[in-house]
Amino acid sequence: SSTFTQVRSGGWHTCGLRTDSTLACWGANTFGQATPPAGTFVQLSEGFYHHCALRADGTPVCWGENAFGKATPPAGTFIQISGGRNHTCGLRTDSALACWGLNTFGQATPPGGAFTQVSAGYSHTCGIRTDATLACWGENTYGEATPPAGTFTEVSGGDNYTCALRTDQTIVCWGSTSLGQIAAPSGTFTEVSVGSNHTCALRTDGMIACWGRNDYGQATPPPMW
Repeated sequence: SSTFTQVRSGGWHTCGLRTDSTLACWGANTFGQATPPAGTFVQLSEGFYHHCALRADGTPVCWGENAFGKATPPAGTFIQISGGRNHTCGLRTDSALACWGLNTFGQATPPGGAFTQVSAGYSHTCGIRTDATLACWGENTYGEATPPAGTFTEVSGGDNYTCALRTDQTIVCWGSTSLGQIAAPSGTFTEVSVGSNHTCALRTDGMIACWGRNDYGQATPPPMW
């Protein structure tokens, strides 16, 4: 038996970071996405058919599908990494951003400056600058790369939409509205995580709220005990 400190779900597979800092993955393995590398790690990120993780020394390792080079990270050390559908972005130890993979819409061409977090979506990417404001780039067909003003502590990108946690702990979402995926509930939260077309967030009272696409019950969290 194992216990874990992180879990990340991709396309039909899942990976987890064990308490001993090793990786375990399960599910579909068509591209080797459920066959993680050996060694110890400090952070794990999901893509769709690929995953990336950071070793303790800050070097990134990716595995799974490598179309467009999305699973071939650049040299250097990072403090955070985020996998999108066909691109990946990372926050370097000097607070600059680097992205690799498909760049059709410029989603893998980050702006300059210093950042504290980055999140790769389907064809766009958003990051939080050191002044807590948002910057987004890439596809903007639905306004998913046009972030609101204000200050933020977390951002999460999905398929043509984005959600972020404001410094006052409220959530705001922007982009495609087709499935109710930007209709964030009111209240205060401590964490937000965007899926393809649904989002879940952890309220400050420990309850979970979800919204968006719900054809498989993915936006209907289980009842609390």
